[in-house]
Amino acid sequence: MIIKGQKNEGVRVMFKHTRKLCVLFVVLSLFLLAVAGCASQQGTGPGTSPDTSQETSPKKPQKTHFIFGSSVEGSYGYLCLEAMCSVLNKHVEGIKFSAISSNGGAENIALLFNGEIDAGHTNNADILMAYTGQEPFKEKLEPIQLSSHGALTQIVAVRADSDINSIYDLEGRKVILGAAGSGVATDVSNYFRLAGINIEPIFLDIAQTGDAFIAGRADAALLLFRNGQPYPLNMEVEAAMDVKYLPWDPEINKQMVEITAGIPGVITPDASPFITEPIEVYMNPQVLVVRADLDEELAYTIVKTLVENVDELIAITPHLEMVSKENIAKGLISKFPVHPGAVRYYKEIGIWEDRL
Repeated sequence: MIIKGQKNEGVRVMFKHTRKLCVLFVVLSLFLLAVAGCASQQGTGPGTSPDTSQETSPKKPQKTHFIFGSSVEGSYGYLCLEAMCSVLNKHVEGIKFSAISSNGGAENIALLFNGEIDAGHTNNADILMAYTGQEPFKEKLEPIQLSSHGALTQIVAVRADSDINSIYDLEGRKVILGAAGSGVATDVSNYFRLAGINIEPIFLDIAQTGDAFIAGRADAALLLFRNGQPYPLNMEVEAAMDVKYLPWDPEINKQMVEITAGIPGVITPDASPFITEPIEVYMNPQVLVVRADLDEELAYTIVKTLVENVDELIAITPHLEMVSKENIAKGLISKFPVHPGAVRYYKEIGIWEDRL
């Protein structure tokens, strides 16, 4: 039985639900169309390729702290790097420069490739060993030259009354070579090896060398000369006792220059009252090295700042006159590459040398 009025009410109810469904359907359709439109615009919809025209590569974070590896405290490398950091901090904004002490050349190259420093003070002998993977390096490493800041050499000193009169008399004797792992110790060890001289090596840093030698705990010691002038250590030893300096073997000098890309040189009598005639030596170029991935603009800025403020460097330590425009490229080693940022500056001021 159908009661009057029930059928119409049912239809109204049905229409009411239908209208709601239609409204929901329309809203849902519009939403989906909007999403599809956005996806199409952004190139992320099905069957489309992403539009990368507006994309940019993320910027490389700017370096805010640059660390140099120097050498043992009180050494030539240590003083030079402290001076360089002082000048760079004064003139370069947005980045802090600092130096850490180390055992010098070989250790600095290791620290550089371990990521612990950004640049390091080293020398020709240690760079050569790094490129060839010789001890103390366990694998081949390729440091890149940034700049040079001088040349270092060493001469064997003994007591004036010693029976040691030539380097060949050092056979079996105790000789202080410098700090373990330093460029000086490495270099003179190679020299004695070439000369066939077996010594008993003693490894001491500069602060310890003078006391040990003066006290007679060694038969001989390597005393240092930078850019032809004596280290303060030499004057300390000479003030305590009379010494004699042993000439190197000229033939071994030539071999060292050839093998290690060193520089031939002469130490003249004006360097010490105990040097009575010129002594032929081989000299080790002292350079700053970096990794090849150092930002080119930063490399350019560092070299330019040091050269253009060399007077401030000299005011801190006079031995940095080698950083001048006239000298800085002369100590670069022709066997090894130079960083492109440094090359750009050297060419810009007209001092790039074809041998490099």
